[in-house]
Amino acid sequence: MITLGIIGVVAAMTMPVLISKYRDRQYVVGLKKAVAILDNAYRLAIYENGGSNDFGYLEAEYVPLPPEEGTGVYDQNGKYNSDIFFQALSKHLNIMKDCGIDKGEECFPETIKSPFREQTWNLITKQGNSRRFFILSDGMSIGITPNYAYIDVNGLKAPNTLGIDVFQVALNENSIGWYDDGSNGTLKCYTNEFSCSSWVMVNDNIDYIHCDDLNWKTKTKCK
Repeated sequence: MITLGIIGVVAAMTMPVLISKYRDRQYVVGLKKAVAILDNAYRLAIYENGGSNDFGYLEAEYVPLPPEEGTGVYDQNGKYNSDIFFQALSKHLNIMKDCGIDKGEECFPETIKSPFREQTWNLITKQGNSRRFFILSDGMSIGITPNYAYIDVNGLKAPNTLGIDVFQVALNENSIGWYDDGSNGTLKCYTNEFSCSSWVMVNDNIDYIHCDDLNWKTKTKCK
């Protein structure tokens, strides 16, 4: 009985850690899978377009953001450009649900949180609602513009947090990319959650949510 009791205590202490590591791994695998899928579709779309990532976008007309959306500008034709880009990309994706631009909340979480501070974002309405949203057959939620893709690796499910299950990647000239923020060793993900995808793609972990002293040169995972 004493032995069974000890086993029970040890199990109770280790199970949460094991579950946490398993979830972390699922997020990492999910991002890498999503990037591979999008990169393949993007490259094929470019190939079909004669090697160019200009898919016939409309000329930009920049207008001020409404006061409730803060300062800055957005591309008035951005929503059309997102549609044009989606048509080129979607031929090479297995899409389960297309929410277009006006019903993005049906495909992507409305509120995205920070893992480090009290801040939230609405990636659906930000910048003139110019993003096109859809869900892949494996349940991943995607939002695209001609410049960026936003990925929620487990769809509408929690935690809906940047750097954990939500990531931003860039659409470079001929491939999917991400912020290379390791030039001076500093992990910028701690202060710019939108850059966390680079760490995950290179270092294969999301340990930055468990310790606050990671860097690109000397410490790439928690102990």
